[in-house]
Amino acid sequence: MFTKILEFITGKDDLERVAWREDLGRLNAYLRTRRVSILRRPRRFLDAASFTENDLIQQIQKDLEDLAGENFEPWILEIECKKRLPVFSSQKKIKAFATKISRDLNKVFGLASADFLLEEITRDLDIDYVDLNLFSQKSWEIAISKG
Repeated sequence: MFTKILEFITGKDDLERVAWREDLGRLNAYLRTRRVSILRRPRRFLDAASFTENDLIQQIQKDLEDLAGENFEPWILEIECKKRLPVFSSQKKIKAFATKISRDLNKVFGLASADFLLEEITRDLDIDYVDLNLFSQKSWEIAISKG
């Protein structure tokens, strides 16, 4: 309850309040205990102009149903030759990301996510950066050291 009140007052969720302090040690410690939402790689991107609204909804629902039965494959973005894993502290932050990506690509897609401890998901991934709350009002870039 207290965290919801703080979020309402500050406009920041628990993870954002820690990240805003710009204390990397504290943020890393918090990320060892706090799960983050990781997006599943979409199966395909659809051109909204080529479908009726009802057809589009059916296609996205079909994609989401198909994704439910598969192994989880995180959505890793490649930006400027760097592999980046977007992670999110809330569904609200995922919505901001999805809206921006959909507009930029001029495509729509089924989007699913799952919650993980950051260390669990990044251990076996070939990535250069984790982007916390990408395309939100404030986001953070965390470099991943290899080895």
